[in-house]
Amino acid sequence: MQCSVFVPSHITGFFEIKKHSEPLLSGSRGAGVTLDQGVHTRVVVEEGGGKLKIVVNGQIQSNQKFISKIVRDLLGQRSSELNLDHFNIRVEHEHEVPAGSGFGVSAACALGASLGLSNCLKLPLTFNQACEVAHLAELELASGLGDVMGEAHGGIVLRLKEGAPGWGMADRILLDEELYVISRTLGEIDTADIINNPQHQARINQAGSELLGLLLNNPTPTQFMHLSRRFIHEAQLMDEELEEILKIMDEESLGASMAMLGQTAFAISSEPYSSVEKTLVSRIDNWGCRFL
Repeated sequence: MQCSVFVPSHITGFFEIKKHSEPLLSGSRGAGVTLDQGVHTRVVVEEGGGKLKIVVNGQIQSNQKFISKIVRDLLGQRSSELNLDHFNIRVEHEHEVPAGSGFGVSAACALGASLGLSNCLKLPLTFNQACEVAHLAELELASGLGDVMGEAHGGIVLRLKEGAPGWGMADRILLDEELYVISRTLGEIDTADIINNPQHQARINQAGSELLGLLLNNPTPTQFMHLSRRFIHEAQLMDEELEEILKIMDEESLGASMAMLGQTAFAISSEPYSSVEKTLVSRIDNWGCRFL
């Protein structure tokens, strides 16, 4: 049995960390945008001896903490009737955006693996329940807080209530035109170093506490970008290397800011071009993750 899943990448513009004793209720509030370039996942399940092979962009992964393995193990724990020793599993991820740079690649891999394995193994799970597993894997690795919700929903996503899909709550901005996301990545940032740091947490929550309400009062792409730019300055997350890029992007678009959390500048634009070199140009994805 095999199947393929596409998960759009997701850039967070601003957020507020919300942790609970129940992991399914933990996550973040805030806003972000999904891109039509993301992660393609192919899952192949055959009867066998319990082997797992994970391949990312053609390279076999040996890391036992890779998020797709965490997903496989969590799915095994959820079903008392599932014996993973009876299956050989191959999970292949191809991502079109840089990892570790604020595009939600780990969440996209987790969602692709969870949806694909749930389908191939005929598990008695709904869409939201499969997404729950991806969310829990993200929390276990501290690789993200709200990307699973954003990528499951699609569009310019407003995460109104923290938590996994089915537990949290999301909405999105209505769009009446085709818009593009222009991005330029300079490097990686370890998400865990930020979200597990008490000082960063305090600044992030102080900066992000009122922005979602302001966006709900004026739910437009321009307001989303304006508030995202305000957030990175108030949360003291601005990358000096990106400042010049953001100034150029600002003049050519509806607004520019820094991806949370990555060394990436991004802008929303009505035109699919930028004078900044080596940019990635994507359309906004309004569908969320889906089987192909």
